[in-house]
Amino acid sequence: MQEPLDQVPVIGQCPDCEQSLDVTKLLPYSRIQCPHCGNEVHVRNQMGQYRIIGNLGEGGMSQVFRAVDIYLGREVALKVLHQSLSSDSALTAMFEREAKLTASILHPNVVKVYTVGKAEGYFFIAMELVDALSLEEVIAKNGGIAERQVLNIAHDVVSGLKAAYHEGLIHRDIKPGNMLVMDEGTSKLVDFGLAVHQGGDDESEEIWATPFYVPPEKLDGETDTYLGDIYSLGATLYHAIAGVPPFEANTSSLEELKEIKQTEVDLKALAPGLSKPTLKLIQRMMAYSPANRPDSYDALLAEIEEIEKRVFGHQRSTRLSDGPSRKPWLVAGVISALVAVGIGVGVYVSASKTTGSRLKLNSKENLISVGADSNAANFLKGRELLAAGRFSQAEEIFEALSETDSLSPSTRMWNCFFLGTVRLLRGDEIGSREAFASISAIAPGRESGVEDVIVFLQEASGPLGGPLPLMEGESLFSADSIESIGLLVGGLKNWQQGSFDTGMELLEAFHSSAVPEQFDWVEKLKTNVEVYRSDYEVWQSLPNPSRADDGGGRAKARQELTKAVESIKTRGALPDLIQQRLSRIEDIVAQIAREKEPIRIEEPKGEVVGNDATVLPPTASDPEQMDPFSDSKLSPEEKEEKRKLIGVLSSLVEYSDTFLFSEGVTKLQSLPLDSWTIQELRQDLAYGYGMADGFVGMLADQMNEVGYEGTIRRREGVPLDAKVTSADQSSFVVDLGFGPNTVSVTSFSNDWLIEVAEKVLPPVSTETQTAWEQIVFFALATNQPDTANRISEMLVSASPEFEKRWKRLMSLSGN
Repeated sequence: MQEPLDQVPVIGQCPDCEQSLDVTKLLPYSRIQCPHCGNEVHVRNQMGQYRIIGNLGEGGMSQVFRAVDIYLGREVALKVLHQSLSSDSALTAMFEREAKLTASILHPNVVKVYTVGKAEGYFFIAMELVDALSLEEVIAKNGGIAERQVLNIAHDVVSGLKAAYHEGLIHRDIKPGNMLVMDEGTSKLVDFGLAVHQGGDDESEEIWATPFYVPPEKLDGETDTYLGDIYSLGATLYHAIAGVPPFEANTSSLEELKEIKQTEVDLKALAPGLSKPTLKLIQRMMAYSPANRPDSYDALLAEIEEIEKRVFGHQRSTRLSDGPSRKPWLVAGVISALVAVGIGVGVYVSASKTTGSRLKLNSKENLISVGADSNAANFLKGRELLAAGRFSQAEEIFEALSETDSLSPSTRMWNCFFLGTVRLLRGDEIGSREAFASISAIAPGRESGVEDVIVFLQEASGPLGGPLPLMEGESLFSADSIESIGLLVGGLKNWQQGSFDTGMELLEAFHSSAVPEQFDWVEKLKTNVEVYRSDYEVWQSLPNPSRADDGGGRAKARQELTKAVESIKTRGALPDLIQQRLSRIEDIVAQIAREKEPIRIEEPKGEVVGNDATVLPPTASDPEQMDPFSDSKLSPEEKEEKRKLIGVLSSLVEYSDTFLFSEGVTKLQSLPLDSWTIQELRQDLAYGYGMADGFVGMLADQMNEVGYEGTIRRREGVPLDAKVTSADQSSFVVDLGFGPNTVSVTSFSNDWLIEVAEKVLPPVSTETQTAWEQIVFFALATNQPDTANRISEMLVSASPEFEKRWKRLMSLSGN
């Protein structure tokens, strides 16, 4: 507690007996026993026009009391500078300066200052009384605070900081103790005692700040800016979420503190449930370099609101940052500006209507009623982000709008169309189909003036939402209207399906289209074509590795493909194709290595029985050799090893769609087995999966030699008549009648691949036996047992060795 200085005696009065009391050495609102009446009373409870009625708290420089304005009857928070400091002119000047700075800010998220005064040797400030706890107290009480509440606090504090910045002020002491959190959720900023004007000089020679929250540039003596407040707020939010400060800053050394702050904070470890957007935002706010932090309070507010909406579904109808200064004429002006500027892309308001009027893109595109202006703004914002190449943010907006029921039918259709478009640009061809296909499920309603555009969108939804690339003869899209965007989307769809040639043709047609001037957002989308042009050139020069390449050729192909991965800019089909070719090189190398080093069976371990004789594995003449795998002939240990082998075999079903059967061989070989009998069975299985692994390469070589023309079947979609012009282990080049399209092998149905193999391969003979075994084991590995049994019958009669192996495998499967 403070000791009052020597001063002129101050005589007070007992509120009960009204006798005089010497209160010179007593602090404000001191509780004493009256020497006259004996009652316990509070003295020095009047400061100017304010009567103190309670104690709220005490700090190093001041006490804060609950008081009543005796003239206005309102309660206030009375901040009283300690009397021992009141004679310090520098401190009292700072105290008075804080009051004047705070009083200049009128905002609901900044505590109001009513009066500044001095009474009985004490300097005081009368402020708005807020029924709240400081954020510091909330953290101390609860530990880490929920993300949604922290975002709400952040939004309010940023709004207050923005209002202060409009007055040219930088707070410079943002920390949990200077934020008040009210019961209803509103937060207020307090204590502008260290604030300075933007660009102004700091008159103090010391660094006044809390080490946990002080921005690093302050430690280098740089001029204070609002970016320092953003850093301190980020550190405060970190503390609020984690329950602990972002650094252990128990040092008085500026150099040590600067070194500490250069370490990137790891909030995820302390708050694993924190959403990724909030985590990234706090990390950016706490960036060591001010240039890497959010560059304005408006941008920071927008990002907080976006996180609230995306993560928690919370939509703020108005920003608190606008505050009470908003005037009706200003609000009307903003709405008018939104209509005039936001629809400079071709939207206008019908002059014949006001309430409930429609915003139109022209006679063909009806958007949304003015009454739902937030949806209209979001729709236009999403389209603006799409045109600007900010695909992730655009996708989020269109996805959110797809859940909204208040959109007009034509706007819902456009929203689905844009959602499909942005997914294609992000490489998600499967997701785009879902968006395009949903257009046809939207009832058109009774909107006048949009019939043509509805027809365009509904007709486009079929081919764009289907599993096949667009064919050259499908003239769905006009090149001299809004429909030219269909050329872009068709090109993207073909590209993402591996039809790079036809995809590029459609993209070039879009780039050459004559888009009407009012659709400048469509014109902006043309910038994407250049990216695909560049990647198309990369695709044309890609090496296509095969088994025929020598070691040097494979090494060169690997180098060129790796370089291509680094140079391409589009997502989806092309990087996937490059990765497939890189994987093919590794598969070829692994297969060659296996052929050079065939599977070795471990030497059987002898077992000592009876008279120490060693039991050897059965010889070929042993009658048990032909069928040694039935459970009745296995020891308990062998049964257990057989069970483990069957377990591994069951797990290999995952390769039936990816054809990575070489990995199945590796899994089988890695299983530790002691029994010679079960080792032999494993050898048969590994042999079979090795054969299955060579099937596609064999089929590709045979198709290149004799060709194939006829029906093709894919895993999705209807059968098509086409010609396979070339093939390799990862893809076939298919001509549907309008140019070649590269299609991944895994896109074709497994039974069709076998059907083609049977057509292009000569009959079973000594020369073709290996190829036919590859067909059998591919059928078995892709869960086509009937086909495998049918073809195996031809091989059994031609090869006794195959017959023995096949019978052993069938005994394993129970057939």
